[in-house]
Amino acid sequence: MLRRLIGEDIHLISTLDPGLKPMKIDLGQIHQIIMDLAINARDAMPEGGILTIETARVILDKVFCETHLGARPGRYIHLRVGDSGIGMDDEVKTHIFDSAQPMNSCRCSERFL
Repeated sequence: MLRRLIGEDIHLISTLDPGLKPMKIDLGQIHQIIMDLAINARDAMPEGGILTIETARVILDKVFCETHLGARPGRYIHLRVGDSGIGMDDEVKTHIFDSAQPMNSCRCSERFL
């Protein structure tokens, strides 16, 4: 379904960590996040480009968590969605984390899960 959504002018590259263990997640929510980010990426690449989706195992230590509000030490999965699009202008950047702005209306490209 993702391939049809992004169109044929966008090359999809996925680099998924083969060692990931099953986890307890809301699969529907993860699908929606990836779809929203893919739509944003598609819109940022009207002439085509590259969309990348990557997963990796990460361990957040105490030092990292002390400088990242809300983070807790432990094992996590990093989901990265990137694209070769035009990026965000300064106006969009000032509002990307506003709670009133829907996730699919900004050009956010990366999230930690």
